[in-house]
Amino acid sequence: MPIYEYICLNCTEKFSVLQSIHASGHDTKCPKCASKEIKKVISAFCCSSGSAGASSSYPSGGFSGGG
Repeated sequence: MPIYEYICLNCTEKFSVLQSIHASGHDTKCPKCASKEIKKVISAFCCSSGSAGASSSYPSGGFSGGG
């Protein structure tokens, strides 16, 4: 299940929730004030290859500038 980040429009609390992909913002409330007036915010993400010695699928030169 992914972690989604929200901001409460009532008290401005920022919080994260581990939710099913099928859950909506209507199913979520602020943990501080219990308001359902929330907005999903864009957050950074991280991924791993699953193995410390795994090789990358990118060429050995890294990323190119493209320009």
